[in-house]
Amino acid sequence: MLIPPSKLTQPVVSPPVHNVPDDVLREIFLQCLPEHRLLVDILPSKAPVLLTHVCRRWRHVALEFVGLWTSLELTFRKQKMLEDSNLQAIADVLKRFKKGAARLQVTVLRSDNVQVSILDSLLVPFTASLTSLVLSRVPISQVNALPSGLFPVLEKLVIFVDPAEFLPRTWPIKQPRAIVAFEDAPALRRVAINNLDIILPGKGTPRLPWHQFTHFLGHDFDTDSDLFLTELLPQCVALQWLHINLIDKNLGQDDFEVSWANEPARSIQNLRSLTLNFWGTHSGSFQYPTFLDYFKFPGLRSLRLEGFEMDFDDESLCDREEVDCFLQKIEHEFRLGYLSVCHSPISRATLERLFKATPHVTTLDAQIHENYVNFFETLTIQDQDSSQYLLPRLQTLVLELGASGALDHGEGETIDPDDFAVFLESRMRLCAPNDRLRKIVLYGRNPDEVSDEVPFVQVIQLYLAEGLTLERHVVGDLRARKLDDDWMERDPELQDWLEAIAVRRRY
Repeated sequence: MLIPPSKLTQPVVSPPVHNVPDDVLREIFLQCLPEHRLLVDILPSKAPVLLTHVCRRWRHVALEFVGLWTSLELTFRKQKMLEDSNLQAIADVLKRFKKGAARLQVTVLRSDNVQVSILDSLLVPFTASLTSLVLSRVPISQVNALPSGLFPVLEKLVIFVDPAEFLPRTWPIKQPRAIVAFEDAPALRRVAINNLDIILPGKGTPRLPWHQFTHFLGHDFDTDSDLFLTELLPQCVALQWLHINLIDKNLGQDDFEVSWANEPARSIQNLRSLTLNFWGTHSGSFQYPTFLDYFKFPGLRSLRLEGFEMDFDDESLCDREEVDCFLQKIEHEFRLGYLSVCHSPISRATLERLFKATPHVTTLDAQIHENYVNFFETLTIQDQDSSQYLLPRLQTLVLELGASGALDHGEGETIDPDDFAVFLESRMRLCAPNDRLRKIVLYGRNPDEVSDEVPFVQVIQLYLAEGLTLERHVVGDLRARKLDDDWMERDPELQDWLEAIAVRRRY
């Protein structure tokens, strides 16, 4: 069939999408990225790389838009991905980093599968613009090989060492040389590491600018923390935030005193947030962390306690004199405004003693796996006399809903709506207007855990008209490859350093 000449001369009408201005197109591209930018992958089937395969114009706009390429995750799931041709293609993508500050995560599933140098091609050429770096299961030998002077603007560093590298059969007879790549990183402030062995003396110690650090996350259940506490912590004069795993040797005054004989007390003036993790002990239960006797933290305002059972009256778990010492210390030496309780089970009597010792707390964060048994009953006000009820200044309550016995066993509610209703009524009706609860923040892995259909959430909604604020956060994507430590997504100090969750990755 012949096309009439009149049809041939008609102008071609471009699809409307071709008329979208570049600035609008760039905003659309940003909306294609994951909510949490540290999860941006470079798979061809996902943005931002996918956007470069649509048409010539989109490719040009995407490649020139620095905002699309400032945070990338490189995960090598298969041996084939480590071939030279694939590494070169990735290096071409990383060239976008040179145009602006960037965050990079490099992850391999097993360090012993890496037969080629990843860092020479994927890291070294682009270090000048890196502000955040995660190295997960990258062979330590490759980190050792990095020269100094590579990271002029690096602020945040996370190193996850493959546990297989520290098995007896794999530990080298000759200790590796010191890691020097980060010794003169002038902007480095935050460091997280899962294996203290590589930072302790005699272990190929990295030369790190400890005096610069404001945040340190040491997440090692196997290594004695004493050397870190005695040798390295005193150097952290600017430290503001500290997480440390405690083992049995760090607990109980008799054991620790041997290590600290004749040592003067140190004062870490700037420390304002401390997390004590007890899961590395034989029982995982709370015990007295003796290093508190040898350090002074005059500026401490935030404390997190994480572990299994907490029962101050169980003499098989706690020494009563040590419990008294701990409670006196947090009541009289610290002026805590933020308290996080991540122990379960926890007795009501223990909660009462803990809350009595922290009367200045305005924000309470809680993760009680046993469905918050005892928790809300303890906090319920029975008498309008403010001197008689616990946490009289409580304004913000943060609740973890993504880990509970109810979820694990598929039965009941994580939070009983009736107990919660009595608690909330007392905090909204029996307090003076300035002392009422002002905000409730919910965290869950899935939308269903914090939805309007949850009975206790419906109780909260009854008070929204009276000024109570409700915030909801669904963080399942951040936790998909993480073992535990759900507090990390809730910690206000980590909201601009969520890359630190890589220190708890399964893969």
